[in-house]
Amino acid sequence: MLKRVFDRLLIVALAAYILIGAPLAPFHGDEATQIFMSRDYAYQFIEDNWTRVRYTDPPISPQEQHLRLLNGTVNKYLIGFAWHLGGFSIADLNEQWDWGADWDYNQSTNHAPSPDLLRTARVPSALMLALAVPVMFAIGWQLGGRQTAYLAAILFALHPALLLNGRRAMMEGSFILFSLCVAAAGLWFIKHSQRRASLIALGASSGLAVASKHSAVFTLGAIFAGCWLYLYTALMRQPHLLILTFLRLYMAALIALGVFIALNPAWWSSPFERMGDVLRLRTALLEGQTTAFGGYTERSEALDGWARFVFDGTPQYFEVDAWGSYIGDQIAAYEASGLAGVALPPVITLSLTGFGFFRLARARRGAAWLILVWAAAMLASTALLTPLPWQRYYLPAHPAVCLLAAAGLSGLTDLAVTRLRLPARSSPAPSSS
Repeated sequence: MLKRVFDRLLIVALAAYILIGAPLAPFHGDEATQIFMSRDYAYQFIEDNWTRVRYTDPPISPQEQHLRLLNGTVNKYLIGFAWHLGGFSIADLNEQWDWGADWDYNQSTNHAPSPDLLRTARVPSALMLALAVPVMFAIGWQLGGRQTAYLAAILFALHPALLLNGRRAMMEGSFILFSLCVAAAGLWFIKHSQRRASLIALGASSGLAVASKHSAVFTLGAIFAGCWLYLYTALMRQPHLLILTFLRLYMAALIALGVFIALNPAWWSSPFERMGDVLRLRTALLEGQTTAFGGYTERSEALDGWARFVFDGTPQYFEVDAWGSYIGDQIAAYEASGLAGVALPPVITLSLTGFGFFRLARARRGAAWLILVWAAAMLASTALLTPLPWQRYYLPAHPAVCLLAAAGLSGLTDLAVTRLRLPARSSPAPSSS
């Protein structure tokens, strides 16, 4: 009973740590854009004007439709609900941040949110990140019991890069939470694939993850593939159960698609055409970013950037150099608050991650197998597909690194305890004389 109470106290303390630091996080221009996008909440749930959020050609607002296709929807709805609950209206919302202009222009022309609106808009993302703590705890428990669960939750909740990006009014909080929920639901599914609730959980969390941020498709691909491969090897001599399992995975995929479409009215008229639009817009965005800010030119450079941003948790507060002078005071106050997290030395993180990967590979259990597949996919996708040195694009790998490092540290602890006990066990018994 005392252990269970301490489990809950630890989770609550870590979640509180995340929430308390949210108002102090240094500002990012994309927060203004996310708040601007939350007017879709007003169109749908206050004005009941669904025409404004559906795809039209020509668009009612080219700016809004472009952002609607390019970004996830969960965060903007949550921001809208937060400011609606907080007494704000659509008239209080700022315009989209203008990256072609400087700080003073954006601040003086209503392209930046008011301080009160910004604090309110940060609540949903920070809350999503806080809710991810018990999910991380649960996954860690499946990998190695209470010790691994504690380490995974602590490493996650104190990770400076996750804290910074999850506390901001951006898509990362919901993206991280629901990506972890997909992994947790996958673990449940491989243990209880015949239960309807497990496939519903896998499908619903998958739909919410992709609706939070489109790059969650890599998590979905890894978890669904891992579930199928593991269950295929376990059930290959039982064709009836194997077919039934495949159908259940197919149903989970359909649920995921249904949840995603339901949360994206812009896709309702023609989902396949919108998918093509999103791919073109995303490609154009990345090309524009690499042209404007300088991307990787060689594979070795990309690998160096990957190693730096994946295994070094030191936060990247801005991507545009000029922002150092804009938010320098905010960064100093945030780091002095004691709420910015704790970054382990990269060499230690890398070593623990490698040992954790090796330890899970030897475990030969379903939970270890699935998390290994997911972690490998996150590490590989960020290494191969990230075109420029921006830490936010490497965030999908950070929860996986936390889990692997927790498994590695737990293994080293067990090994040290075992070594300390061996001499005592092997020493001769005392004489009775």
